[in-house]
Amino acid sequence: MSVNNTAIITLKSSDGEEFDVPREVALMSVTVRNLMEDDYDKKTIPLYNVESRVLAKVIEYCKRHCPATTTTTNSSEAMTEEEKKKQEEELEAWDNEFVNMDNDQLFIVINAANYMAVQGLMDVACRRVADRIRELSVEEVREVFGIENDFTEEEEAQLRRENKWAFQ
Repeated sequence: MSVNNTAIITLKSSDGEEFDVPREVALMSVTVRNLMEDDYDKKTIPLYNVESRVLAKVIEYCKRHCPATTTTTNSSEAMTEEEKKKQEEELEAWDNEFVNMDNDQLFIVINAANYMAVQGLMDVACRRVADRIRELSVEEVREVFGIENDFTEEEEAQLRRENKWAFQ
């Protein structure tokens, strides 16, 4: 399916910027899909919890992952297993580069992906966060997430004893 022949949906960010997006791309968001079901003829979908700079990132992700916008010389049925695997590897590399951003920006993208219900973006962004904190100490994780330690030294020592496996 060619994107040029598709309907265009306008997504409006919280700061008023409008993005004209192919319908298939916009419908990758469950939130947009649900809002369109409420009013099928609606051409502009307001996204009150997503700023324009973040909405642009979400749209970029959706365009890259939307089957209707990916252009390949062969249809997916005609692709060999090797070609499919190569395409998946390229997309995974693109995803990894896409979420290569500072923590603050990454958390904003996660919030937008959650609000818009774009599961694939949620998965790749949350995996990036998990990869970043995997080798960190409890104190370092608290610092990354801005979590204040509200345990007394005795309470924390007891928790560490009771849950040794979590601190190994």
